[in-house]
Amino acid sequence: MKATSPLGFATRVEPAPFDLSPIKEIEIRASRIPDAISLAQGIPDFDTPEPIKEFVRQKMAEGACARYSLSPGLPELRELVSVTLLREGMRYDPDGEILVTCGAIEAIAATLLAFVGPGDEVLVASPSYASYVPAIRLAGARPRFFPLDEDRNFDLDPDAIRSAVGRRCRAILLCNPNNPTGTIYSREKVEELLRLAERHGLLVIDDAVYKDFVYTDEKPGNPAAYAEFRHRVVRVYSFSKAFGMTGWRVAFLHTDRKLAAEILKVHDTLVTCAPVASQYAAMAALELAEPFVERFREELRRRRTRVIERLDALPEVFDYQKPNASYFAFPRVKDTVPFARDSRTLARDILERVRVALVPGVAFGPTGESHLRLCYARDPEDLDRAFDRLGDYFAGRAPRAYSLPSPLAASSARREFSRRAGVFLLHALSRLRLARQRPRIVAIAGGQGNTVLKRTLTELLASAFRVRSNPLSYNTDVGIAFAVLQTSFRRRNPAELARAFGLGLLHALFPEPLDVMVLELGVRRPGDVRRLLRVVPPDLVLLTPLAPSSAADDRTRTVLREELRELVAHAVRRGKPVLVSGDDPLVESLAPPEAEKFRADDLEESGHGAVLVLGDRRYAVRRDVVGRSARAALSASVRVARLLGASDETVRRFLAPSGQAPALAGSG
Repeated sequence: MKATSPLGFATRVEPAPFDLSPIKEIEIRASRIPDAISLAQGIPDFDTPEPIKEFVRQKMAEGACARYSLSPGLPELRELVSVTLLREGMRYDPDGEILVTCGAIEAIAATLLAFVGPGDEVLVASPSYASYVPAIRLAGARPRFFPLDEDRNFDLDPDAIRSAVGRRCRAILLCNPNNPTGTIYSREKVEELLRLAERHGLLVIDDAVYKDFVYTDEKPGNPAAYAEFRHRVVRVYSFSKAFGMTGWRVAFLHTDRKLAAEILKVHDTLVTCAPVASQYAAMAALELAEPFVERFREELRRRRTRVIERLDALPEVFDYQKPNASYFAFPRVKDTVPFARDSRTLARDILERVRVALVPGVAFGPTGESHLRLCYARDPEDLDRAFDRLGDYFAGRAPRAYSLPSPLAASSARREFSRRAGVFLLHALSRLRLARQRPRIVAIAGGQGNTVLKRTLTELLASAFRVRSNPLSYNTDVGIAFAVLQTSFRRRNPAELARAFGLGLLHALFPEPLDVMVLELGVRRPGDVRRLLRVVPPDLVLLTPLAPSSAADDRTRTVLREELRELVAHAVRRGKPVLVSGDDPLVESLAPPEAEKFRADDLEESGHGAVLVLGDRRYAVRRDVVGRSARAALSASVRVARLLGASDETVRRFLAPSGQAPALAGSG
């Protein structure tokens, strides 16, 4: 493409090999819409602590900020960084192994430019931070994605990483804790990754920018803490998040001396040095601002609880994994929601209809599709206003701002016939699979907290039984069949559908041995329960609350109530147990008198911590339990586990995973 320079010379303008980050793109769009609420960009609403600002004012008054520092950074700042790292168990020389940068992304980009080039590949988790991909492409390399395991809270899957390693791979880029999912990669998973990197000669770039915002007792695995691997690890830390300093643009990396020398050459070429005023701010942060970090962390913990409760109130819209760190939630949009499989269109439509900016999940990698990222480091009032607007959007109460093709357009007769034939085949294969090997089937249905209950129960049962649950939001009569057959598809094309049906046939003929199958039943329309029962008649039924949802009207709740009544009647006729939420009188009224009840208040706070009280049994709880739905899920899961024959010792180990539970009074 030809263009003309300001002086009239003809120049050739080539497009950049990457696009503007979708996070920044949606922020720019939101800035043009009056009264928009942005939960998009990861900017905490905390101001920089006053001791930091005062220290910088003094340095500016002294004239200390007017000139460049050395390219690696102020010597006194590097000394402070070295001392801080030593307190964390890492020994790095401030003269040659620590480099101060203009934010974390400059550190990452400089590292990539130093060690990878055209034709090389860099391993990146999907989903992970959107700006990694353009940084990789800036170096001329290509990202090679490996999927995180969403059903295990987006954990690292070593087999997926091994499968992704190719002969052109030169590095692996890791964000721990992860953005956007809030996952903490354990020490064990990080060790396994380091051994894999050693075998394949990979550089490991560890982005630890969210390490200060962890809400569990488990700390992230730290690649830089292993002396035997330091020759291939570059660890990056930013002052932006923990100290409310996103505008100061200052970070540091630490690594082996030989690696640091190569990165320094690129850093010097790009920026000469980090802004000196910002470097003094970083010094003050390390020396004076640690109490503020703790204060910020506790406030973010409260906001996380608030957001989880608001997500729980939209059960027909979102599935989610509880974020254990960072300040992002990454809920999955259920397949029944229009545009669920096109997160760009969905995010744009939400912004233009109800003026809430969210980041489309596809920005974070291929498996991010069907998700939205929201940042909860915002004023709590803004969080509530944003969720009120989202409730209006998903309830259809938001006026259309522009025309889009309807996602509910009628199919042609030929497509409808193909769909019905496919559903018939799926159901037949599901019945065949269950006839050949039938586990006990636990069915979860209701309105609020279904997904958190399903995942809590599956995790508990997995320590005593061979168990599997239906993944993600596949809970319609088609999705249940996919879950039973252990198959699915991502794209509606002939090759994907053929693969999904072929895998379903294989699992129907040769089913894996299972003791328990935990299934979430999606009930939205009249007749849904009847269709679902044809596929999977349950052995135990769990009913969650029908608490009012801002995205469900009275007619929807009426339909749900009548469908649940039919599900309970089916279980009673077959003599199967029913457990119901005691937090919703309406749900209680649907159950037979002998039905066992679970409540959020079964989890009590005591002077020695949380205790789960089930009749005459008391269990110490040391898990991170956030929100009423999670509290109720814990009570329901323990009750189901006991009904299925799990031992008290199994239950106690699950409830107190960080160590042996203390002796409990009244354990019966």
